[in-house]
Amino acid sequence: MTLRIIGPDDYTLHDHRQLVGRIRYASERSPGFWLWTCIVTLPGPPFGEAASLDEAKGRFKVAWENFKRKHTAEELAKAFAEMNQANRPDHFLRSVR
Repeated sequence: MTLRIIGPDDYTLHDHRQLVGRIRYASERSPGFWLWTCIVTLPGPPFGEAASLDEAKGRFKVAWENFKRKHTAEELAKAFAEMNQANRPDHFLRSVR
């Protein structure tokens, strides 16, 4: 699992280079907390919260490993393909005529 910073207190999570989740500090809440989210679109526990970044990383990792055990490689590949198509950089570009 790889953590990549995308902003202050905001990270994406990757499993073998595949985007699978996000962890960010929810400072808009009082008190603030670390929010983790699994972004793969298959049934399962998609999010949770934690008191620290390390705790959020640990909880995400446990949830992600449990999630992967419940789904076949084919199901994951299909979900990744659909997700990657929807999240491609040119997704919102429109041709101007």
